[in-house]
Amino acid sequence: MFKKIIIAAISASFIASAAIADSTNVGVRLSAATMSATGSETQDSAGSNSGGAVVTNQFGTGASSREADFELPSLFVERQFDMGGAFSVAIGLDFVPLTAEVDKIGGDTGTDASIKAGNLLTGYIQPTYAVSEKISIYGKIGYAEGDLEIRDLVRQATVASQTDDIASTDVKNDSTLEGPVYGYGVQMNNDSGLISFVRLEVTHTEFDQIKHTNSNGKVLKADPEMDLITFTIGKSF
Repeated sequence: MFKKIIIAAISASFIASAAIADSTNVGVRLSAATMSATGSETQDSAGSNSGGAVVTNQFGTGASSREADFELPSLFVERQFDMGGAFSVAIGLDFVPLTAEVDKIGGDTGTDASIKAGNLLTGYIQPTYAVSEKISIYGKIGYAEGDLEIRDLVRQATVASQTDDIASTDVKNDSTLEGPVYGYGVQMNNDSGLISFVRLEVTHTEFDQIKHTNSNGKVLKADPEMDLITFTIGKSF
């Protein structure tokens, strides 16, 4: 509940600030995203691993982590306040309006799946310092919440060490991605009528642990993280 309050508070501040904002910024962002996860699998209690032994290879034999690269477009809107001198602060909302495929997993332990992430909403606060009339640098801190879709799950097959293992009948699993965001960037102001500024930024998101129990009793856990390198085009009003 507390985590959802963070986004709600940022959203409320954003809406309430409309009447007193020095400027409104809108635009589009295109991010080169890298999502990685480390995890573990607790074997089912019905098979030969009745002790519930934990192994770290649900991403493939001998692998305790997996990484995927993909592109992530988004839209944003901000209220920006002049704090005096070279300082300003923006309160913003960034939204990924679509679902992008993160990866397809062919697990040697018997788990095959298609993984997609999307509908990611990020509320953030962005303090900015103007180095010159043309260039500013900024930090960013916020909170993100989105959807993780796992589809096309294939029945888990037995392996040599689990000759009496029970195959899973799962076909899909949906989870919520949420966690803190932080990063930094540089903004280059533009006098063009169509474009007011462009930005280049780097952010890191630490999502909460995802946990899923298969129909056969296997407990899968993963700790996902996401890194973004983002190019932004914006317009100020």
